[in-house]
Amino acid sequence: MSLTNAPSTSNVSENWIAQLFHQNSYLSFDGTDDYIDLGETTSSSPIAIGSSTGITIAFWINFPTLGAAEPIFRSHDHATNYVGYAVDKNSSNQISFSWYDGSGSGSGDRRTMTGDTALSADTWYFVIITSTFANATSGTKIYINGTTSDSITASGTYSGTYPVYSGSSLNGIIGQKLPSTDIWGEFKLRNLGIWAAVLDSANLTVIYNSGNFLSFLQDNGNYDESSALKGYWEFNNGDNIIQDKSGNGAHGTITGGVYEDFLPIALSDTTVDDVFYHGTIT
Repeated sequence: MSLTNAPSTSNVSENWIAQLFHQNSYLSFDGTDDYIDLGETTSSSPIAIGSSTGITIAFWINFPTLGAAEPIFRSHDHATNYVGYAVDKNSSNQISFSWYDGSGSGSGDRRTMTGDTALSADTWYFVIITSTFANATSGTKIYINGTTSDSITASGTYSGTYPVYSGSSLNGIIGQKLPSTDIWGEFKLRNLGIWAAVLDSANLTVIYNSGNFLSFLQDNGNYDESSALKGYWEFNNGDNIIQDKSGNGAHGTITGGVYEDFLPIALSDTTVDDVFYHGTIT
């Protein structure tokens, strides 16, 4: 049956929104309670890397504010002891790399290598760390936006030339630090890779890629170490679960982190979670 006075417009207003991500999208951590849990890690986990191969870690990072110590990555976070290895920014805004003896949380339970570049606020940096886990400073190199390494200062008196991965209830963590009191990192992050190898200068030049995004998954020119990749996360897909693209299964659960730098579009103009979506979908 047809109505003689049928409405000409719908009394229900429907809108659809979409987030279009790209290679420069990133995940933002607020420094209060945001982190990524990468799941249980043990001495046999792929990221449990030792001195037999050495290690390379590379990532893009941006710190909105400065002046506080901030955790970036921990391979085996523990509520009491330092375990595994970690990457941090110190209160002087320098990048440091540490490895631990697994038995305590004092300076005698760690060896820390710190670069001399002081980072600026609200600036993107490509950080590369290579280490043989040697106690000498020459065994660790930290590169900021290029292939010229920082001068390294060592601290901590752990004399072991390898990280210890013993203990239980250990998880890989991005953006949070234990033991003792929780410390949280405030930063923007994209494209984090970990290799069981010390990449040479030819490889480093390629993955830096003159400051442009490059996937670490496939060999490319002088980059020939993709097979040594033990963990790789890109932070640019909008999902609540971060996929470990290396194929080694360290998928991460995001708590509180917010994706940014995506294209927000909708059927009609709208604002959701303080993000304006352009009404461009037809």
